[in-house]
Amino acid sequence: MERDDVAARFEQIVDLDVSLESAWNAISNPDELARWLGASVDIDVAPGGRGRIVDDDGTIRDVVVTDVRESEHIAWHWWSEHGELSSVELRLDEHDGFTRLRIVETALLPAAQSDRGRAHLVGCSRRWSAATSHLWHRVGTASFA
Repeated sequence: MERDDVAARFEQIVDLDVSLESAWNAISNPDELARWLGASVDIDVAPGGRGRIVDDDGTIRDVVVTDVRESEHIAWHWWSEHGELSSVELRLDEHDGFTRLRIVETALLPAAQSDRGRAHLVGCSRRWSAATSHLWHRVGTASFA
């Protein structure tokens, strides 16, 4: 990160009332991801894997998977033709009898573009709130944080 860069970081936590295995399937299986994350998901969920996610609004995001730890987390970089590169991490752990999903999306932007950072966070909030709502209907949740 350059000295003048700023990180626009969004984080959401969802406690799912499902087993760790079911939650892992929901975030690692492209067919299951498509049921809650976007209209279409074609992604190789392996380090270095590539793919494409089409949002419900038609936005196309290219994806490069950066890390996968079985039953723990998936991380990727993604970008659309109209947006900046951002990094996403979906992390699972057991918490008070539930499976906790922590979503973190971070974009690095030049400090001069701090307004774009705020806009990025608003977009993340909308996108991930809609996605986790779909996930809630798909697998069930205990709470959103």
